[in-house]
Amino acid sequence: MKLFDFLRNLTTSFTKDEVKEKLRLVTQALHETISAFVSASEILGNSGYKSKAGKDFDSAFKRSVKVPYRGTFPQVIQQVLTNMDGFADLLSGLIDKSYNKDIVVEGITYKRAEILRTLGFMDFAVTYVTQILHYILAAEANVQAKTLVDGKERPKPELDWLAQNQDTFFRLLNTFGAKDRDMIKAIESIPDIQVGENDDLTIVPTVGITRLDPLKNNFIPGVTPMFISIGTWWAQRQVARYERMKEDHKLIAYRIEQLRLQAQGKEDPQLEKTIAKYEQFLNELAEDIAKAEKKYK
Repeated sequence: MKLFDFLRNLTTSFTKDEVKEKLRLVTQALHETISAFVSASEILGNSGYKSKAGKDFDSAFKRSVKVPYRGTFPQVIQQVLTNMDGFADLLSGLIDKSYNKDIVVEGITYKRAEILRTLGFMDFAVTYVTQILHYILAAEANVQAKTLVDGKERPKPELDWLAQNQDTFFRLLNTFGAKDRDMIKAIESIPDIQVGENDDLTIVPTVGITRLDPLKNNFIPGVTPMFISIGTWWAQRQVARYERMKEDHKLIAYRIEQLRLQAQGKEDPQLEKTIAKYEQFLNELAEDIAKAEKKYK
């Protein structure tokens, strides 16, 4: 998403406290997601994937993600998320240095706008990675349980969203797979030049896209306003999304336990009922969020 197009999706003004609150929520979700991937890495192991969803994602991941980490995709993603956590701490300090109490979008500089956009990409990546893990664990458990239709282990709007945004997610894994201090230095190096609508014809040819966009995020397909926007109303929506993410993490834990029992040749009828209950609840939430995403694209 080009920087000027990104700025159009923001409210006209907001506060530094609102930016810090968004970072706090993203970081909170990030910590829970890292824990989920630690457990997932243990249960999925190195024996490969039995479900079509697992095999397809693993294949696409190996083709597209080029980061300095080795292991299965859950292990690599866990390491990227851990690196992102260190980056979040550094980003907090950069936010403190870069903004006054009140922030006005009109006339904002490339450096300050890039901080906001990077925070939006972090938000998107944490949400995507939670949902893809949920999907693959459900698909892997379903190979034996056969309680869901193959290929329909999650609601269709969510599966469509995961498919449509997979390339964006892989690009962002490559971005956040770099050293956290290198990413901060790259953002700090961006010139304090005001962002304008016709910059592609004026500023970019003279300053250079590499200096204005050192993380190469201008070439990443657009992430919806649900993730990139700042402001009081958006903060309320964001809290609602993170409440949903907490429930996702609970179900991920149940799915991991289900896979552990399956590996031992055991079943737990009560666990199966709990999973079915959570799936129904989360499917309804997924439908609501998909409708909201469509409305605000």
